[in-house]
Amino acid sequence: MTSMLDERLARALELLGNTFDPEIEESFPALEERILAQALENVERAEHRLREIQELVGDVALASSR
Repeated sequence: MTSMLDERLARALELLGNTFDPEIEESFPALEERILAQALENVERAEHRLREIQELVGDVALASSR
């Protein structure tokens, strides 16, 4: 059972790029909490970048349709 849990945590860490933001690392004592907090942070950053890209592409699309 422990081996399977270790494998799952290792895979989760791999999906995160094996890194944590220093603030997350300091704020959450349990590895599982850090993994989930970092994943959420990554999603929030990706959503922010997506909105920026949509604005840029939308601006380009509007300019080219004129």
